[in-house]
Amino acid sequence: MAKTKGRAGLIAAGLGWGLALGVALGALVLAPAMPGSVDLGFSEFKPEAKANVDEEALAAAEARAEEADDLLAQESGSIVSGALKDVAVTIVRTAEADADDVESVRWLLNAAGASDSGELTLTERFTDQAGADELSTIVANTLPSGAQLSVQDRSPGTHAGESLAAVLLSDGASGESKTSPEDRTLVLETLQQAGFIEFSGSLVPAEAIVIVDGPERSGEFSAKLVSDFAKAIGAQGRTALATQGARPALIDGVKVVGGVDREAGRIKTVLAVSSGAPEM
Repeated sequence: MAKTKGRAGLIAAGLGWGLALGVALGALVLAPAMPGSVDLGFSEFKPEAKANVDEEALAAAEARAEEADDLLAQESGSIVSGALKDVAVTIVRTAEADADDVESVRWLLNAAGASDSGELTLTERFTDQAGADELSTIVANTLPSGAQLSVQDRSPGTHAGESLAAVLLSDGASGESKTSPEDRTLVLETLQQAGFIEFSGSLVPAEAIVIVDGPERSGEFSAKLVSDFAKAIGAQGRTALATQGARPALIDGVKVVGGVDREAGRIKTVLAVSSGAPEM
């Protein structure tokens, strides 16, 4: 992703990022409906795929989409500037998340004025059904003071999300952690030692959490676990889930954005965190 704020000639010409977005959407009228085509995270605008694909038209549409994405990359910092001024944001990435996607989202968060409150990785073991019972046991045995686990939904993703929300999110008033430093350390270090999470450096209490995932999951268990995890965190604080999937499923209380491997999807992720109410 380009780390510049844009080209003066573009701004002077009065085109701005709105044109880039328009070009992207115009290209997607054709391109995303075709097999193997690119996606910029605007799945809700897609028409149904047509039976007969014109390969030349497909190539042209894909080229326009690539050009629009490149233009958005040049203007992305300006688009999000100030949207998250002084908001502490933690990134929680899954094992399937692409490193470039995570780095690009963090850069855009910084460009939006957010403060970096740390990064935590959910390992492959976190979403592996074989480790579900141990994950649930650890969560129950290290539950921070004041935190509660759902009795209606006992899924490991829900309970893990409720526990980590208590230690990762701030109380919203003082900006301090919802729980004690001792409880934070116990939860994080126990999960890390058991191989469910990884983190380095300090994790500062956050006002918002961005979960970055990879391609659409084929396994039903891991897909449900990530969804339950995001929903549980979203119930306690501002949360966005960014995935490479073209049509990610909606999650109550969570801003879900597709196409995080494209610039438009990354921009939508940052703006979703800033806007509050859930939407895809």
